[in-house]
Amino acid sequence: MHNKYHYEGPLPLGSVVAHNCAGAGLFVATHGEEVAWRLTGSEENGFYTLCIVGPNQQTKRFSSEATAEGRRIIGRDVLYYLREAQGFIRVGKWGSLVGVRPTKLFHKLWDETGKAGVAAQILRDRYDISLEKLSILQSITELQRPWVAVDEESNRRISVYGGIPFCESHCTYCSFPFGLVQQYNRLDEFVQAFVQDASQLAALQREFNLSVDSLYMGGGTPTSLNHEAFEKVVEALAMLRMEGKEFTVEAGRPDSVTPEKIDTMLRHGVNRMSINPQSMQDHILKAVGRAHTAGAVVDLYDYVREHTSLAINMDFIAGLPQQTMSDMQENMKFICRTMPENVTIHTLALKKGSPLYDMRETALLPEEEQVEEMVSYAGEYLRKIGYVPYYLYRQKYMTGQMENIGYTLPGYACEYNIRIMEERQTIVAVGPGSSSKWMRAPEFRQLQLHTPKDVSVYIDTLDTLLAKRRERCEQFWEA
Repeated sequence: MHNKYHYEGPLPLGSVVAHNCAGAGLFVATHGEEVAWRLTGSEENGFYTLCIVGPNQQTKRFSSEATAEGRRIIGRDVLYYLREAQGFIRVGKWGSLVGVRPTKLFHKLWDETGKAGVAAQILRDRYDISLEKLSILQSITELQRPWVAVDEESNRRISVYGGIPFCESHCTYCSFPFGLVQQYNRLDEFVQAFVQDASQLAALQREFNLSVDSLYMGGGTPTSLNHEAFEKVVEALAMLRMEGKEFTVEAGRPDSVTPEKIDTMLRHGVNRMSINPQSMQDHILKAVGRAHTAGAVVDLYDYVREHTSLAINMDFIAGLPQQTMSDMQENMKFICRTMPENVTIHTLALKKGSPLYDMRETALLPEEEQVEEMVSYAGEYLRKIGYVPYYLYRQKYMTGQMENIGYTLPGYACEYNIRIMEERQTIVAVGPGSSSKWMRAPEFRQLQLHTPKDVSVYIDTLDTLLAKRRERCEQFWEA
């Protein structure tokens, strides 16, 4: 109850309230839920006023001009006040900066000022970001600049995402749209729809003379499909592959991967694969609903290394139930032994809609300071053994307002991860629950198209969705 809030007031101010309340770990209350924090906004004579009434009826008021800068100032003050009122350090290492893509903002400021150092100083002055986070942001954006540079062909280069919204079990921390594959009775129809979806995009690729820089098949867990279905969806997405370009498949759970599925990937040009342990401790895997052991991760990794030349990514999460610093140290020792090309360190985001949100295990979650120590340790360890950070993003309700960082061995950065985070290239999606975004330099404004999360709705409305996608393509490339 103490982390629920309700807001009433002007919509522009409400957007700022939503972002900063989320940054402070507060969830918006749904109908009928008890509310601990009530926020009431108003606009009068060119000024916003925001009143906050807390759990013990303590009251705080904030006021600023009714401008974008005024809203930013109120948002900052609200964030700091709510963090302090809940017993957290008033100003975290990210200061008052909220939002998913801080590197995107850094790139924008770099473009405007012409200098990375000036962009960094603006962020520090405006958002109170720590020198530690600024250093990470600057190193990542410097590495990414070749991928975000604009040339005459930029507007006809795209990346493609293929979404497979199924898993074999539900991880307790996950709120992504998905279904249990063994419970879905229209799987053949889904595969047929996915193939039709990819085929139309391949035709559009030829018609508009598009170059595909990267392909990424995610989910869900694509390898949760049976072998026949998996073969068909990979083959369909491979129609868009261009020689020498990146093609990644998430095979995140070792219990869903077979030698036959690996062979399918190789035959269709896949050159990158994600194996995502999240943790190398069996008791933690069991606590979060992962239906595999740490030993199975080792076995799959060894098989892929022995039989393929695939680049491998591995994901780990800091902040899981029962997790300690010694667990993260063990995870990093595993990385040191195996040296996958990419490693992503996630901070647990406790999301409403995930099973973990309402489970007793939330009492077993490590404290904010412990999670921050784990994330810091993992980053230092990875850099020490030769990895460099190459992409970063943040989510709502992350422990300690922290971040997810992808690390890479030099020369192995996953291009798609950079493309999706920095939003400087058109990314067209295939499959349910996915989003297409058409981007044109130098403004990088978006045309968007979202597909339904419900798989059956996706199947039943596919013809309409494909017609809308063609309209967006004509609007963008024939303009």
